[in-house]
Amino acid sequence: MKAAVPKTEKDSKVKVTLPNISERHQVHIINPKSGRGAGGGNIYSAVEKSAAETGGEIIKSEHPGHIEEIAAEVCAKDPFAHIIAYGGDGTVYETVNGIMKANAGRTASFSIVPLGSGNDFSAYANDSGVFQKAELNKIDVIRVKCGENVRYFANMMNIGFDCNVVSETYTLKKKPFLHGSAAYVAGVAKTLLLKKTFRGKVTLEGVVPLGNEEKSTSTEVFEQEILLTATANSRYCGGGFCAAPLASLTDGLMDVLVVNNLSRLRFITIVGAYHAGSYIDESGVIDPGFSKILTYRKCRKITVEGPKLYCLDGEVYPTDESRTVEAEVLPGAMWYAAL
Repeated sequence: MKAAVPKTEKDSKVKVTLPNISERHQVHIINPKSGRGAGGGNIYSAVEKSAAETGGEIIKSEHPGHIEEIAAEVCAKDPFAHIIAYGGDGTVYETVNGIMKANAGRTASFSIVPLGSGNDFSAYANDSGVFQKAELNKIDVIRVKCGENVRYFANMMNIGFDCNVVSETYTLKKKPFLHGSAAYVAGVAKTLLLKKTFRGKVTLEGVVPLGNEEKSTSTEVFEQEILLTATANSRYCGGGFCAAPLASLTDGLMDVLVVNNLSRLRFITIVGAYHAGSYIDESGVIDPGFSKILTYRKCRKITVEGPKLYCLDGEVYPTDESRTVEAEVLPGAMWYAAL
């Protein structure tokens, strides 16, 4: 792995020069169950070789939530550690929460080697060319609160239809012939048969005009029958759906979609453009076929009132009795290195 140029982070009075990747203690965390077991076998041998060359260590996760525990322990011992996680979006989610739990977002760093059945974060962070390989970059993280539950995500939060799809997709991925986007499409089809909306209120704070993030901010409220909302820090979900084509990991904003209730037939006719991300152009102009059913905004905070469930990077949670979920962007809260 080539050395990266050190980055400098400024605290109000303290100036800290962070070590680059090659100077850090590297910890390889492997999820053996990622991608239907792709995290084991030959991959493990390759990781052993890499760890031997860099003086790193290897830790295997043993149960759901273990990666988060490992990442928190690693960063508590060494706040400047570099974690290389092997897995999918669930692995990214656990790694992010482990680092944040250790309060090490400003010092520790991580990378993801995509081995999951869904690798949506990697598709943008590693493969889009937005980051130079092996160089440390600050990325935004989004903090989510629901009652006493506080979590963080780097990719996407889904509420409504998409959240129900994730639940179905998780079950369908256990089938031997379904994985990745195929499982997600099957989940969409099954959820569509039981299409449910929720009566909700969405409040967006710190809304900025698309294409001109320097202008003054505002607050917008939507109270209506809602098919889904997606709150995006990155661009992809569902094994390759470009749900938020304008999202950026470094702009200090979250991209929010609010989709109105619509018929099953109408949904089927637009799903192709939703998959491709072609429903909106780079300047923020929405295709006329979507303008009456979809709202796309960039903002700093979202509050959703009404849902029973919410989904963070593939992990589904029930809401508490208030049925209220709040999400707020934390600009530059973590360090990431693309591989």
